[in-house]
Amino acid sequence: MANIEKRGKNSWRLNIDAGFDAEGRRLWHRKTVRIDDADILKSKKKIEAYLQGEFVAFRQQIESGQIVKPDRTTFEDFIGVWKANYADQKLGEYTRRHYLQMINAHLLPAFGHLEMRKIQTMHIVAFMTKLRDPEERKTKPSKKSSEDQTTKKALAANSQLNIYKALKSIMDAATKWKVIEKNPMEGAEKPAPDKAEKKALRTKKRSYTPKEADQLVVALGSETTPWRLYFLGLLIGGFRRGELLAVEWPQVDFERGGLHIEKQISLDENGRPIEAQLKTESSEGFVPMPKWYMRELSEFRKEWIREKWKLGNQWLGGDREYIFHGEFGKMMYATNPTMHWRRFLDKHPELPRIRLHDLRHTAAMLLREDGVDLKTIQERLRHSELATTANLYTHESEKISRDAADRLERFDPKKIARK
Repeated sequence: MANIEKRGKNSWRLNIDAGFDAEGRRLWHRKTVRIDDADILKSKKKIEAYLQGEFVAFRQQIESGQIVKPDRTTFEDFIGVWKANYADQKLGEYTRRHYLQMINAHLLPAFGHLEMRKIQTMHIVAFMTKLRDPEERKTKPSKKSSEDQTTKKALAANSQLNIYKALKSIMDAATKWKVIEKNPMEGAEKPAPDKAEKKALRTKKRSYTPKEADQLVVALGSETTPWRLYFLGLLIGGFRRGELLAVEWPQVDFERGGLHIEKQISLDENGRPIEAQLKTESSEGFVPMPKWYMRELSEFRKEWIREKWKLGNQWLGGDREYIFHGEFGKMMYATNPTMHWRRFLDKHPELPRIRLHDLRHTAAMLLREDGVDLKTIQERLRHSELATTANLYTHESEKISRDAADRLERFDPKKIARK
């Protein structure tokens, strides 16, 4: 079944039968054709010939697979398909869990009811604009006022970017699998921080200075041995939190003096701790550690073995030998170190507040300020590209900036004049 129907003064719609959907509803391939050529419009025969040519070309596109068979799959329906055939297969546990949170909180309320084929670039552009500049919304009255308060709070650029990435992953899959003909993400710009956010990011403290690192080492002396060695490991080894949690005693190489990083502890989509693959292939590797740290680990191992034997049947770790474990040898939640770090900083107000991950930044900065080259830092942090190390972990250093300025003292006009 096919036909051409008049729609407007100079427009027609081509309709070609596309069969039925799963519920027995008829589907159509449709295309609107507009004729603006005055010469063609003068003759009914020319109009019919032109439309027939467009009709034949449209049918050939359909038969060649260039045009996807339309269906009424909604965005919400497609999420299950995307999860089973892409997210569960290609994404790491943490990333998948994070994407699903973004989908449930932001994407489903905005697009869930829409048919996939009807989501246009402009819908996505308007959605991303609303994330940056949300409409005013009423909140509960404050203590100072009995009237409703209106607030306007935009999501941070990084949160906007994560939502954008989740949506792009879904639409890329839909396009690849020919669920939709054209990817509506084309033309939707990736979110970026505005000037105010960029300035805030530049001024935000992301690492400790050598003096502050010394203060941290002293403050950690009041912690239990496991927590002290864990935080020291992050500080001097530059590990990600889950990487160090996943290290078991067999991965500790006392002969070579370092740790083998082979996996990480993460969270599955239900928030349960699991062993997961490392962030990237290059993340796997051997990380040499200072001799004093290896000596302390050796002493701690004796304490660890005594604790295990003392627990006896209460030991819940089985044959697993996580150095830093939860209660009774169990795998520790990846979020526990972050919570403990915050409590630690609460007890030590003399230390600047930085994120736990910023100890990894600190490891890079301490090496950089001590004159270690970027290539060596890259290898120690196990980045796949040198640019990642340079851009993310070796931001502006006051000491290095001062050293650079001091090198230019020789151009002092007075000194040159005395030569």
